[in-house]
Amino acid sequence: MPNRILLLLAVCVPLLASAKEPKPRTYDIIIVGGGKTEAEAQAALDGLKAKVPWARFATPSGDLLAVKKSDDYPGLNKGLYIAVLGMCARDAEVAEDMKRFMKALKAHAPGAYSKSIKGQYGDPCPPSSAFMPPDAEEKPFLERIAKEPKSADAYFAYGMYLKNESRLDEANAMVGQALELDPQHAEAKALGHLLMVLLTD
Repeated sequence: MPNRILLLLAVCVPLLASAKEPKPRTYDIIIVGGGKTEAEAQAALDGLKAKVPWARFATPSGDLLAVKKSDDYPGLNKGLYIAVLGMCARDAEVAEDMKRFMKALKAHAPGAYSKSIKGQYGDPCPPSSAFMPPDAEEKPFLERIAKEPKSADAYFAYGMYLKNESRLDEANAMVGQALELDPQHAEAKALGHLLMVLLTD
């Protein structure tokens, strides 16, 4: 019996260990600028935030909207600070048309570029639609925000429009800003709860 247990352990333990280690995936890391100092990378990120509402109001986390060291990523030049917009797995929706996405992004950040790397980074991929030129229906919402930057109603209205267009990540960022301006905004609260459900489905 002890020998059988030892045999089972010898077989199962390596299998369990390998099961816990996810396989590396191929990503496009999207970089909007950088330099030798952290301030240079932050300036590149701030420049993008000034032009793109989603980038301004989305919550930075991990490899999304973050200033990082290039040493943290395999295959990048060492010793630099980089402004990371996000990491898109090659099977992510945006990767199907990365050239179109990068073209739209460069209209806001001319120095932006992407590199192919391998690793495990979750899925911190920015919504490609946030960087595309707005159509005639979307423009009035952006114009209102430009005129009323302190209006919770303006951000809520844009968030509702984005939700109806199935642009949920962008909608969530706008609702977050509406609630920051007016924590008691009932409609924004309700939309925020709905988006939480939709984004976790």
